Amino acid sequence: MLNLRSRYSQSFQSEEEEKSLAVNMPTLGEELRRRREERGTTLAEISEATRIGTRFLKAIEADNFSVLPGGIYTRNFIRSYAQSVGMSEDEAIALYHQQMSGQTPESPATAPVEPQPLPAPETKARVHRLETVAVRQSAPRTNWSTIVIAAGIVLIILIIAVSLVQRLNRGGANGDSQPPANSSPEPQRSSTPPPQTAPQPQPEAKPVEPPATQAPAISVSDPIRVRLEAAEGPCSMVYWVDDETKSTNLFLPQGEARDLPPAQREVRLSLGNRTVLKLKINERQATFPAELPKFKARVVISRENLKTFFP
Repeated sequence: MLNLRSRYSQSFQSEEEEKSLAVNMPTLGEELRRRREERGTTLAEISEATRIGTRFLKAIEADNFSVLPGGIYTRNFIRSYAQSVGMSEDEAIALYHQQMSGQTPESPATAPVEPQPLPAPETKARVHRLETVAVRQSAPRTNWSTIVIAAGIVLIILIIAVSLVQRLNRGGANGDSQPPANSSPEPQRSSTPPPQTAPQPQPEAKPVEPPATQAPAISVSDPIRVRLEAAEGPCSMVYWVDDETKSTNLFLPQGEARDLPPAQREVRLSLGNRTVLKLKINERQATFPAELPKFKARVVISRENLKTFFP
């Protein structure tokens, strides 16, 4: 019996400790704000470094993730913020998932519906009699004087219209029988046709051929400059330049453009949604190959495959 009591007290104490730890553990927004304040960095500086609006950064610190775009964009925001304040990206994402899994919507309590008492049969019959009497009393009476006056007005209008039509017909018949006063005889046309001139030959128009679009010639010394613009919506991406092993995360809100660092050999891209992007290579408009997937596409831009981006 004593062993059971000791075990029960120990399990109760462990549960209380877990609850106290869960209560005292800081949230993701509190931890990010604490690290930012320790570094003495403002939200404006983090927004300039990560290209994330201050409105979204404030929402992350307040743990108000419903303001963020959601999905991969929310996770990219959290990763960029955590990287800028020296926090592990995996730790930040784990805290985010832990907080989101702990939120359970509460179902609103439904108020009980009180049953309405049914009326007695005598009350129903009495109400039906009252309604029948009210309908009979409210039946409209026919006003014959108003009908006669309206019919007389309509008849007068018809007589006036007929008389006007007859007058117009008589005036038109009289006008047709008399020739117009200012009419003059038509001039006689000469029977000799005018001399015809031989048609002059016109020079043949040469067809204008459209200029062929060629890939820009890049010498060995010229770098490859890539510019991306989120024209139709926001887009997240990861890129590598030349032989870099460390990737760089980039998020472009709608309407903004970004120049990637110049590359000597190639640029590798991993795009979230390539359909919203506009691509420029060395100041010339380019297009992604049609065979690339629309989402999560991996693109390599090098000196050898430039022609595929300029059809």
